[in-house]
Amino acid sequence: MNARIARLDAVNRRILETLQLNAAMTNQQLAEAVNLSASACHSRVQALERAGIIRRYIADLDVNKLPSSLSAFIEVSLDSHHAADFAAFDAIVAGIPAIVWSYKISGPADYMLLAIVRDMGALRRLTDDLIECSGAIAKLTTIPVLERLKSFAGIPVEALFSSAGADE
Repeated sequence: MNARIARLDAVNRRILETLQLNAAMTNQQLAEAVNLSASACHSRVQALERAGIIRRYIADLDVNKLPSSLSAFIEVSLDSHHAADFAAFDAIVAGIPAIVWSYKISGPADYMLLAIVRDMGALRRLTDDLIECSGAIAKLTTIPVLERLKSFAGIPVEALFSSAGADE
């Protein structure tokens, strides 16, 4: 891996922050935004992609402008904590499109999932299916979202480096 990428210098961090705001911008627009030539910018973006730091480009959809939907967090605790049980549950969750985020967590639950479904009936069917498919769930708690107050706006790249005291 390129040493410049491994360190994530200030220019690469600006590229990452800028692309998180608008991944549809042209390379020329990105280059201008981060004060690079178009060819140097393109090389850096390609290196970030090859390094796996930029994994993919996606569209951020406004769920409020789509047909009716319900978002809900789902806390899941498994019966046992064997690696095979976690792997089996991970595979089940990966195959359910309505579950848009999945985190393995510490604390009273083993997982925190975020599901986006059409309505409460679809949420009930989803949780019933999770329990039936897994067979290893000790406890499942659904927490419907009343209102989303802050949306994911990207990883705070600069803040991660400034608080860690990383060198440029």
